[in-house]
Amino acid sequence: MKDNANDLSKHDDSYRTIIETVNDMITVWDMDLTLIYVSPSVNDLLGYNSEETREIISHWKESDLESVIAPGSVDTFSDTVRKWIKEYAKRDASELNSPVELELIREDGSTVWTETKNSFLRDSNGERTGFFSITRDISERKHTQEMLLKSEERYRNILDSIEEGYFENDLAGNLTFFNNALYRAMGYSKEELMGMNNREYTTPKTSKQAYETFREIYATGKPAKIADYEIIRKDGNIQTYDLSASLISGSSGRPVGFRGVIRDITERKTTGLELEKSYARLQNVLDETIRTLAFTVEVRDPYTAGHQRRVAQLAFAISRKMGLSSEETRGVKMAALIHDVGKIQIPAEILSKPGLLTSDEMALIRTHPETGSDILKKIEFPQPISEIVLQHHERIDGSGYPHGISGKEMRIEAKIIAVADVVEAMVSHRPYRPAMEIIKAIEEISHHKGTLYDAEVVEACLSLLTEEKFVFD
Repeated sequence: MKDNANDLSKHDDSYRTIIETVNDMITVWDMDLTLIYVSPSVNDLLGYNSEETREIISHWKESDLESVIAPGSVDTFSDTVRKWIKEYAKRDASELNSPVELELIREDGSTVWTETKNSFLRDSNGERTGFFSITRDISERKHTQEMLLKSEERYRNILDSIEEGYFENDLAGNLTFFNNALYRAMGYSKEELMGMNNREYTTPKTSKQAYETFREIYATGKPAKIADYEIIRKDGNIQTYDLSASLISGSSGRPVGFRGVIRDITERKTTGLELEKSYARLQNVLDETIRTLAFTVEVRDPYTAGHQRRVAQLAFAISRKMGLSSEETRGVKMAALIHDVGKIQIPAEILSKPGLLTSDEMALIRTHPETGSDILKKIEFPQPISEIVLQHHERIDGSGYPHGISGKEMRIEAKIIAVADVVEAMVSHRPYRPAMEIIKAIEEISHHKGTLYDAEVVEACLSLLTEEKFVFD
């Protein structure tokens, strides 16, 4: 082995300069693991100079190992380095140069993580006479790896603790990663679910929708959602989810798959359907209530039979022409159908009187908006029906009744019914006069536009009567 040392000392000065100036520590050993040479960089790595290092580990013993190798790496050294030498012939090419990670103890007691690669030295006959090692500091890399592992563990713990199912697919739609919530929701084991294609666990409708959505995500790079994403559980039951998905890009920036979150909305959807049914039943009850009230008024006043229905027809058309919301339009129609319900307390002989009414009779007639409002207050409508009915005989300039409020205080629904009520009354037969031509009604609302009647409502009504040729049923 002295010949090896002598040979090394005879190397060209340029080679020695390279060996002694590299940052990595270079060591040379014989086949008995006796240290022959150590480069000066050992001082930067471990804090010892070359002579101190050679003295400490001139010949390996178990006790010596513990002074320079951290306890957690001693077995790694023994199992890896010794077997590397003894079982060399059995190893394939990929294993011969595989690095060994060791935690070494520095002179000051601190530790440093290192990576060592070993290669054999051979004599002129090709026989192994020793080996040399290149050792470098990988503490920073090791720290980064540990932080990454901790980050991945936290990431995994977070994913496994949330109730929503998280998944990752490749571009073909095969599952490559998912959290516990997903496989529990679907009823499969982890092993069964891994690699499963989304066509295998979704309904045909959802499968088609998923294909189109993921294709859009791939093309645009923008996240997308799928409502009512139907998953077929292992037991055959179908669960409904909301799905949000986005693109996964690789290190090159090219798309490699998709990630997403699913939220179970099966119960919410079932509850929503029940609420819709309940709302529909409530609407039917209200509609029946409206029809009953309207019928009660009309059987007492045959001359105005159908008046409320026709007013509701025109008022509904005006509200749609003006672009009111569906709720406001529905409120207009419901209020118009029973706007004269307060007449139920007025004697029938006054309602059907063929001649002019006395001042007392007219005063009694003028109480019907307030009476009707009081009646309707007792019914819980989704719209302010009672207030609308109260105001349907008010006027923009404050000359109406029962309270003489002005246009700013009137509801838009009441303004609409006021115009529809006047038009329908003028073109219909009354006990005290025959029906007038539609032109008279047009002149009435045109002449008093902005004074008695709201200008916007009048314009909408005129458009219906003159341009769209509206007619009452």
